[in-house]
Amino acid sequence: MNREEILQAIRKNQTVENVDLSGVDLSGADLTGGRFENVLFKNANMSQVNILKTGLRRCDFTGVRLDGTDLTKVDLRKMDFAGASFRNAKLHMTMLQDANLTGANLKGALISWSMLQRAKLDRADLSETKWEKAILNGSSLANADISNADLLKVVFKDANLNGANFKGTRFFKIFFRSCNLDGQDFQNAKFSSVNADGSTLKDADFKGADITFSNFQNADLSGANLENVSGQNAMFMGAILQKARMTGADLSKSYFGEADLSQADLSGADLTNSVFEKAKCRAALFRNAACRYADFSLADLTAADFSGANLFLAKMDRTIEEHAIWTGAVKTPIRGTDNDQVEAENWTPSI
Repeated sequence: MNREEILQAIRKNQTVENVDLSGVDLSGADLTGGRFENVLFKNANMSQVNILKTGLRRCDFTGVRLDGTDLTKVDLRKMDFAGASFRNAKLHMTMLQDANLTGANLKGALISWSMLQRAKLDRADLSETKWEKAILNGSSLANADISNADLLKVVFKDANLNGANFKGTRFFKIFFRSCNLDGQDFQNAKFSSVNADGSTLKDADFKGADITFSNFQNADLSGANLENVSGQNAMFMGAILQKARMTGADLSKSYFGEADLSQADLSGADLTNSVFEKAKCRAALFRNAACRYADFSLADLTAADFSGANLFLAKMDRTIEEHAIWTGAVKTPIRGTDNDQVEAENWTPSI
């Protein structure tokens, strides 16, 4: 079938099925109301087609061109778009669950309110895309290029992000739970209000990034670079921060309860009003850090170095301070162990 025969079939309300339309040029065509079933659109040109209210079932779009096309509310579930081009396309409320977009080019596309669970986006070009309220649970984006993108309220739960490139991308209210982000480059990124609970971020580079209000609970940030981050009100409860570098960081009002900061470097960091309750800070460096009003209750500070640190009114309730270094530290007044509180915490009712 050629272009005119396809459009004529649509006008006659006929279903186009079981045909090979490879290489057909439908650019700019109005396919409204059309029905296509088990059709091969391989390498077809469908740029800027009107495809709203068009029915598509079991079609193969390998290598198809959909540049600039509005795919609002189009159902593309389980279809093959390997190597397809969606440059500057609009995917609003588009259903792409279980779709294959391996190696697809979506550069500059708008992806909003769309469903991409279990989709394959390995090696896809997602650079300069704008995302808002999209779900990619269980999707694979291995080695995908997501650089210079704008992500808002996107869910990546259990997604495969191995080798993905996020350089220059902006993140706000993103859900990265249980994702592998080891070695990612987030330098100077806007990474605010991001939930990376349980994710692995070993050796990730956040230098100069804005991580305010982000959640790294139970995340593994071993060896991560958080130098000079803006991280007020961040959550690191139970996180692994062994040998992490946080020099010059603003982590005021952040929570490090039960975190492992062994050999971490927090020299010169602002830790005002931060909580390190039950944290493991063995051999950690707090040199010249601002620890005013910080809470180190029940923390393990064995061999930690607080040289020159300001601990004005810091709470040191039952902390372990063996071999800790306090040279030049402002350590008075410190809130020590409150015996009445200890007695109350250990009280058990008589039976």
